[in-house]
Amino acid sequence: MADKVYIKNIREIFSNNTTIGNVRDEITCIVLDNNAIDSLFLHPAYLNAFVAILVLSGTGIVNINYKNYSIQAEIIILLTVSHLFHFKDCSPDFQCRCLLVSKDFMEEMDATDMIYRRIKYGARLYNHPVLELNDPDTFLLNERIKAVDKAIDNEDHYFHKYMILNNLFAFYLDLSNIIEHKSNDSYNDANLSHYENIIKSFIELLVSNYRKEHKVDFYSSLLNITPHYLTLIVKRITGQTVTDFIFEMLYSDARSLLMHSRLSIQEIASLLNFSDQSSFGKFFKRKAGISPIDFRGRDRKPLTSKI
Repeated sequence: MADKVYIKNIREIFSNNTTIGNVRDEITCIVLDNNAIDSLFLHPAYLNAFVAILVLSGTGIVNINYKNYSIQAEIIILLTVSHLFHFKDCSPDFQCRCLLVSKDFMEEMDATDMIYRRIKYGARLYNHPVLELNDPDTFLLNERIKAVDKAIDNEDHYFHKYMILNNLFAFYLDLSNIIEHKSNDSYNDANLSHYENIIKSFIELLVSNYRKEHKVDFYSSLLNITPHYLTLIVKRITGQTVTDFIFEMLYSDARSLLMHSRLSIQEIASLLNFSDQSSFGKFFKRKAGISPIDFRGRDRKPLTSKI
């Protein structure tokens, strides 16, 4: 039986490392060792973020969209919101530097979003998300990520967000340059199977629309296939139904909003497009085992600033 698939966001994953309302809820850099990897990424998950993982030392295996990749130093892993992944068999000396950028933050990047679209290279990096680097490229990208991290910490800078964006822009430019030098005609849409293309497109649609659209037929219609066919493909590839994915996305967002926002439960129900607070409460209790009110009282952190 396939493992349960999770959908997570930056705030939820690194809740112990961030401050409420901090920009690190939307973009963060962090060095992870073997123990942290086992704690955070042991089970299959989609991240509601664009992720670059630069392996610094050690060895291991990363499973991406049900395919195993051997990893070691001078490897970079590039993940989008439509990549399902988890780590396994990482050596005790494994260490990596991660850059995670939320979809919302990425969409604010204007010109940098153009770089993102180039860096993503459509199916090329979807189907080949693990890239080998040389020593100078590894050093350069490591320094670029550290510069982003430093800019995030420099909260007193009058142009704080612009400094982050500029350093992020530089990272993507250098990464684009590396990929251009490695590019060849073998990376194209033909390398994606029909099923993989549908799964990829479905996940991207889901990330953009899950708050308002909870029905399978909405997604199938945009993909020009029947609800039954979409359900069949998703179940065959992932072991879960389309509804499972929709509900997991809603549940992940609901947990985050209950823990970190000042929104009332009625406002959260409305934001997630439930018909009323009661239907939201029933949905949440089925998933969490407790009501939204009890969950908020148990797990919500003290609010230090308004979101």
